[in-house]
Amino acid sequence: MATKPSVHCPLCQVELAESEELEDHLVEEHTPRELADSIVSDWEANELGFDSE
Repeated sequence: MATKPSVHCPLCQVELAESEELEDHLVEEHTPRELADSIVSDWEANELGFDSE
């Protein structure tokens, strides 16, 4: 039987429990501002070549 690889939150680097979904963690543990900042930072790094802070 194959095992599922562990999932880490891309914002806080916490390893999620096997029963925890990433989407639920993001909604429950992070503010909309944190999510927006992360998306903008990733976009800037990919599209504009800026370093993520």
